[in-house]
Amino acid sequence: MRSSFISYKSLKMQAYHVLKEAIISGTLTDHQMLTERTAMELFGISRTPFREAVQILEAEGWVYSLPYKGIYVSPVNLKDFEEVFELRLILETAIVRKVASRLDETGFAVLERMVESMQTDSAAQNDYDFTSLDFAFHRTLNNMADNRRLLAMTEQIYDVMRRIGMRVLRRPIARREEIIREHRKILDGLRNGTAEAAVIEHLERVKQLMKHE
Repeated sequence: MRSSFISYKSLKMQAYHVLKEAIISGTLTDHQMLTERTAMELFGISRTPFREAVQILEAEGWVYSLPYKGIYVSPVNLKDFEEVFELRLILETAIVRKVASRLDETGFAVLERMVESMQTDSAAQNDYDFTSLDFAFHRTLNNMADNRRLLAMTEQIYDVMRRIGMRVLRRPIARREEIIREHRKILDGLRNGTAEAAVIEHLERVKQLMKHE
């Protein structure tokens, strides 16, 4: 009985994560209808896990339902971004302020390796993987603040930011090069006391690009 319950819960959460990542990556696009058939054909998700996953996704704002019509992928709009941006600005400046006072050479080396793993060539590293590395850098930095409540708050907004990041990367600009430079500037700032300014500059650039989305 216990084993069956765990398997059941696991299927529901697997379906939830697969569908959410498909929305983040752009595999499922804004306002696209999401049906049981689509979920089965694209992702191998069966009826019950699909229905239960959709309930969670709708509660979190990833999809919306129209009576007698169906379930659709929620779009990201400027207001969504501005709300997330405000939170991220408050949280991440507080984080780098705290991390700067405690980061040692081992920590610097970890962050440096993460930046070095980000590639400018989209043929060698696709947008989804690049964006995942981008936010892995920020998550690692956040972990170094050693404040689990602060970390939990950033995690709530990072999936939305990854989705936005995917869109920005598709714009005809050298955004990959910019992100890598901005991350290096944050690293330099952690050494010389300008990390908060570097984080603000990094986030303001994303905001500027999103306004033209």
